[in-house]
Amino acid sequence: MTTKEAYNIMTLLQELEFPSAFNKARTIGLLKAGGIPTMSKLFAVTGQNNRKNAGKRAVDTEILLREVQSKDRESIRYMEAVARMNYLHARYRKAGKILNEDLLHTLGDGIVESFRIVDSDEWRKLSDMEKCAIGIFHKNLGEDMGISFTPLPSSGVGWEDGLHFLRDWTAEYEAAVARPVATNDQYVRVYVDSVTSAMPNAITILLRKIIGSELDDTMRVSLCIEAPGPTLKFLLAISKSFRKFSLRHICLPRPSFLAVKAVDDDPNPVSGLYNFNHVGFQPWYIEPTFGQPLGGRAPGTRGDKYHPQGYNLQTIGPKPQEGKGIDEMMATVEYLKKRGSSQCPFSYGRKS
Repeated sequence: MTTKEAYNIMTLLQELEFPSAFNKARTIGLLKAGGIPTMSKLFAVTGQNNRKNAGKRAVDTEILLREVQSKDRESIRYMEAVARMNYLHARYRKAGKILNEDLLHTLGDGIVESFRIVDSDEWRKLSDMEKCAIGIFHKNLGEDMGISFTPLPSSGVGWEDGLHFLRDWTAEYEAAVARPVATNDQYVRVYVDSVTSAMPNAITILLRKIIGSELDDTMRVSLCIEAPGPTLKFLLAISKSFRKFSLRHICLPRPSFLAVKAVDDDPNPVSGLYNFNHVGFQPWYIEPTFGQPLGGRAPGTRGDKYHPQGYNLQTIGPKPQEGKGIDEMMATVEYLKKRGSSQCPFSYGRKS
């Protein structure tokens, strides 16, 4: 399977078949990063794990992931998003505060959660070909991010296919390093509890238990999240079963004109920047229009604080890093333009 074929399959899965599942997988994967102590400690010491900065950090991270997961590998938007991620990670990787294994784990979670959530939540399971495409897509992304695959057994003995990529290692890494520490708990309190901070405490507890139902015991304990009780488990199972039945037997296939876009294809005609149209509790980069009045705060609240004009992939990230790293990013983009491999990334390492 070529890189282009894998991208086309990923696009169909994300935009037409399972947009809800892929959005959920992205959210759970980002949450699980906070269950790895080296990552949660880094978020804390850099000042990004507090209520003042956490909202923007979460949206910026999600936007960069949406860009690289939804754009063709040969597109300038994909390359700029990868270059921005690489720049933002570079000094922490150089200082040993972000380990290669941490990034490999986050990359692996993108695969693990996509497989798990589609298979458990959707009206059909992924085919082997679709799983292979997801593996190929993430293998390419890892290479572009400069992530070393040497910790994986496949790196030494040869790749079988996209299915032979990261899944077992990701679970083993979580079992080895995930532990409940104070910064993990702080991470959840900032990113989860703050969503319902204005609501009764019972709502916060319910939300935490619903999230806990999506995690295995290792990551749930590491994130200091409560386990759901039998009644809640039963209700969630009924809800999933009803949704799966409805999608399979009642709903029609989603037509292409109703495709769910991870990010806008076109920039704002006034600002030349890209707006983000996924409503959250802080309206970062959302254009204040009549059709976007909902959320924790209305788009356009507090003037330009939430950047309603849109985001720029060359400057997105923590405020101290805004406008920095342009030269480094352009060097990365030029490198990515020249790498140009369209064959299956596993073919050259296949066992004879």
